[in-house]
Amino acid sequence: MLKPIISLVLALGLSAPAIADTLQLREDAPQRYVVKKGDTLWDISGKYLKSPWKWPQLWRMNRAEIKNPHWIYPGDVLYLEYVDGQPRLRIGSNRTVKLSPQVRSTPLDEAITMIPAKAIEPFLRRPLLVDDTADYERAPRLVATQENRVILSTLDPAYATGLTSGGTWQAYRLGRPVVDPDSKELLGHEVIYGGDLQVRKLDAVSSLQVGKVNEEILIGDRLAKKAEHEDLQYIPHEPPPELQGKIVQSVSGVNEIGQLYSVVINRGQREGVEIGHVFGIYRAPKIISVENNGQKQQLAMPSEQLGDLIVYRVFQKASYALVLRSSQSVIVGDRIAAPQ
Repeated sequence: MLKPIISLVLALGLSAPAIADTLQLREDAPQRYVVKKGDTLWDISGKYLKSPWKWPQLWRMNRAEIKNPHWIYPGDVLYLEYVDGQPRLRIGSNRTVKLSPQVRSTPLDEAITMIPAKAIEPFLRRPLLVDDTADYERAPRLVATQENRVILSTLDPAYATGLTSGGTWQAYRLGRPVVDPDSKELLGHEVIYGGDLQVRKLDAVSSLQVGKVNEEILIGDRLAKKAEHEDLQYIPHEPPPELQGKIVQSVSGVNEIGQLYSVVINRGQREGVEIGHVFGIYRAPKIISVENNGQKQQLAMPSEQLGDLIVYRVFQKASYALVLRSSQSVIVGDRIAAPQ
């Protein structure tokens, strides 16, 4: 199972990043904290910072010079220090290490992740969005089964055209359109993921076998090569102030979106969205009627930030993001902009 793990780099031997503004520590920031199982880096940063997305500054991390990762595990002890007047976290350990004349390894999936890995695992290695329907039409396709079956089950044989290599392929078909609520531009189509198939024989008409069924695998489904294992590094950082947009869909289809739900936003690669961008979530300001000197005026109340989200997959015209924090239910149409 994929475990996207964020690596932290200590300041030892690295030039510290330029800090544009002074970090604002919480008044109750602990001088010492023991990492527990189930912690995430976002949660830990929230214990120290009023703006958790600025944790790379707290670790004196330079995103351009990450070469030697240091993993954080339950049992590690974090110490708050000051270097050149700026707060910094240092890692110690409560763990007992026994020396022996053999190689020992520690599983990376025990390390602390940036965000809850299980919340985004289903969306990391499968097709999510089709930007161009012409590309969809050109994709390899399931064309036949034995006994003329329409719906495939686990271990069923299947046949496809257009395959270019062996290995595992994912069956998918077009789902809901994703439409920009303001410009009405079609941003793409969400994908219905059917399941995985393994190639048994590669040919003009290739032979496959169903390995995993997620929903339904149907004759006519398109096929995409399953992505290789990849540890993505979600380095949280603020988007430029001019980069704003809206939440256009919830991935689960619910109307009221809560913490650790995935959403689709109407900004993508062409607008400069990057994996790790942290946006604030804002509700459209409420309009109130105010009487002044006998005259009624329609005034907009201040727009309050009601949560944060982090981008974890980016497509050409849209992106997928995870709601990390929300003080109330998030809804489709809420605005996203640089966090306060």
